[in-house]
Amino acid sequence: MESNNNHNIDKRNFDAFVHAVGSEIEQAQVRLITAANAQMLFHYWKMGNYILYHQNLHGWGGKIIKKLAQAIRFNYPEKKGYSERNLTYMCQFARLYPLNVLRSFIETDSILSVPNIQNITNEVLKLNSGQFTQELTAQIQSADNQSLEITQEVPAQFQNVEKTVATIYKIKIEDIEDLFLASPVARTNWASHVIMLNGSLPLGVSYWYMKQSVEMGWSSNALKIQIETNLYSRQISNNKVNNFTATLPAPQSDLANYLLKDPYIFDLAGTKEKADERDIEEQLVYRSRWHGCRL
Repeated sequence: MESNNNHNIDKRNFDAFVHAVGSEIEQAQVRLITAANAQMLFHYWKMGNYILYHQNLHGWGGKIIKKLAQAIRFNYPEKKGYSERNLTYMCQFARLYPLNVLRSFIETDSILSVPNIQNITNEVLKLNSGQFTQELTAQIQSADNQSLEITQEVPAQFQNVEKTVATIYKIKIEDIEDLFLASPVARTNWASHVIMLNGSLPLGVSYWYMKQSVEMGWSSNALKIQIETNLYSRQISNNKVNNFTATLPAPQSDLANYLLKDPYIFDLAGTKEKADERDIEEQLVYRSRWHGCRL
């Protein structure tokens, strides 16, 4: 028998109750898809490092990327994120953000926890002038020597991707993953990264746009417009400061909505094109747990 207490529920209290539950549902959805996005970006970063390593080790030219894309398409026809163009972007992504850059971004995050125009300008200029461009090449060459000393047979040089990346940077892959996921590089979407790669932005300016993309919840199209209209210079000249503290996009932001529909994420997760919403959620939960995503 239904309790009489059910008839005494105050509508305002119930609406507030439902709102709180709904807010948690939205936040959980954003945390889940953001974690999946970060793992996809880490995968792309590892792939880029692995390709660059073997290009250097074997003296392969740029055509190896085209041949790799063809081989992936032949052997894994259901996978759509590994075109020659996208594999090239993965290599650029790895080259632009070697481990020391990720560490510098994390350090800059700490410094800019309470931002002002002066410290933003100082930190952006510091990143712009940093000597990072040759770091990955030097790490790869050092790893080449170590690999050739350890392995005598050519097939043995083709370790799995994570072992190779750990060899390049000489630290455990779990520690590399922690650094990557703690950096702002892991917090925006792949389409936005491609826009920044194509824009050839100075490193510090790229950092600023990454932070603003999450803080303001920009879609990749909005980011493109902001870069083309030189928002960074305009804000600095107008002494305008935004927060740098957001690590997740707001649930209703363009960035969150984009991530929830990002075809790269769902393709990597193995969800079928016509899967219903419940299937997609179950796939993401499973993949996030399996790969140890940090929610």
